[in-house]
Amino acid sequence: MFFAATAGELTRLAGAWSGGRDCAAAHVALAYVDAADLDPGQLLELDTLATGHDPVTVREALLTPAREIGRAGALAPGSLAQGTEEQVVLTVRTALYRHLGGSSTARLAELAVRWELRSWGMDWDAQRYLGLLRGLAMLSELATRESRGVYVRFDV
Repeated sequence: MFFAATAGELTRLAGAWSGGRDCAAAHVALAYVDAADLDPGQLLELDTLATGHDPVTVREALLTPAREIGRAGALAPGSLAQGTEEQVVLTVRTALYRHLGGSSTARLAELAVRWELRSWGMDWDAQRYLGLLRGLAMLSELATRESRGVYVRFDV
């Protein structure tokens, strides 16, 4: 799940999620986009495709749980364990979500095709990627307008 949140909302969400509760229990009404079965590797591909940034730099920033979260002490890597599933929250890089927020539908469609070609046989196709990109573009515009960060929660 991709979502937009302030630092305070993120702290409340961490407390709710670590206690096995949902967003309503944290008193946070999230704007979110369902990430379905997207994995961190696919997000890495998207970031490098969209921004053109060095894959090593993107991987370091993306696959390390959100630095803001770690500094705030709310979430440490792996701190959201629930049962046999672990929930990991990562920061979506500002460069990526601002790029998506300013993209036209044609640019998003082009990016979706390129993303499919680099996905190495994943179950996702360009249409599915495009649907996700459209949702992320809207979420990104909202986050920018409301001075929120964009995060993604993976269940691993």
